[in-house]
Parts: sequence; structure tokens; C-alpha cells
Amino acid sequence: DPQKVIDLIRPVIEARRAQPADDLISMLVHAELTDDDGATQRLTDREIDSFVLLLLGAGSGTTWKQMGTTLTALLQRPDMLDAVRADRALLRPAIEESVRWMPTDPMFSRWVMTDTELGGVELPAGSVVHMNLGAANRDPQRWDRPDEYDINRPMRPNLGFGQGAHICLGMHVARAEMTVAISALLDRLPNLRLDPDAEPPRFVGMYERGATAIPVLFDPA
Repeated sequence: DPQKVIDLIRPVIEARRAQPADDLISMLVHAELTDDDGATQRLTDREIDSFVLLLLGAGSGTTWKQMGTTLTALLQRPDMLDAVRADRALLRPAIEESVRWMPTDPMFSRWVMTDTELGGVELPAGSVVHMNLGAANRDPQRWDRPDEYDINRPMRPNLGFGQGAHICLGMHVARAEMTVAISALLDRLPNLRLDPDAEPPRFVGMYERGATAIPVLFDPA
């Protein structure tokens, strides 16, 4: 229910309006917009509510798919899964590596606004460019053994969450949700492992990419 979310977030908005903090809500509350006449104004409560609802809802599908990718990658590599189970600090590199190795959105399309050239190809205004960020995340000039999933890889910035003006605003929420959810699964499902008698998970899709069913076994708690 969107109204329940709004009711929960309104006290936070009022608190940040009175005392800003280093967070997105504070930025939204205190942001000043300049119109064409030079007058400045701030976002209304309704606009802030809409933005928060958009932020919470927009990343739900991509987040659970990226979580499934991370979990699948670990389940397919029991030694890495055991390391993460023993040291939850390794969840951060495990998640970052999955975003690099198999991002949920490896492809994006963009309108070409003006006639331009990209990689020696003429692109007329109004055409559509399909960008493969997943390929950039496996550029062998940047990554050693780029096709391998390795949580011990030195972490470097990648394009899994985008970059620049189009960077994912919900990336920190997504990281937190995946960390909490995977850690809870490891706590509540002892000896979590892939079912050797079931069809192995496969990764499908170029937009909204994710794992198929992930059949697992675990011991009684």
C-alpha cells in the first residue's frame, strides 16, 4: 500500500527538514530548483513522496534478480560460499563481483539526441543505440580473467549500476537489501547447497537478466 509507505516516511521527511543529515531524503527536502524566470522553489511533500515511492519500487525486480545471480554464483562455487558463510564481510565483494560479472541490466538503449559519431560509426539524431554494459564489465584490458566470478578480485568501479547522469539512484539500497537477504538465508538454512539431482540454474535475458529457478537443499535447523 503506497499510503502506508508515505505514512512511514513522512516523519523522516519532517526530521530531515528540521535537521538535515547526509542522506537522500535530506537532499530532496532541501534541494532548490530554479525555474525559467529565475525564481527558486523546493520540492513539495507530494513530489518527495512520489520520488521515494519510485525509488523503492523501481529497483525491486532488478534487486531480487541480482540477489539470485549472486546466490547462484556462490552456490556454484562451494568454497566461496563457505568463505562468505564464515565471514559475512565477504558479502560485499561477492555482491560487487556479481554486479560486474553478471549485471541484471547488461543492455540499455538510448536515443541519439544529435548527429554524432561513435567508434567510427555515424549515428544520426533520432536513432537508438543499444549499449552493452555487460561487455564493458568484462573488458580484458581492465579485468584479469574477466569471465571468471572471483570474490577475491580487487574491487574496481564497474558499470553494473551505470555511471554519470544515469547512475542508479537506488544502488546503495540494493546493496543493503542483497546483503541482509543473503546473510539471512545463510543463517536460517544450514548447509544451503544446490540440489545435485535438479536442473542447474541458467542465466537468461539481456534486459532484466537473471537466473532461472535455483533448486537447493538444506539441513533442518
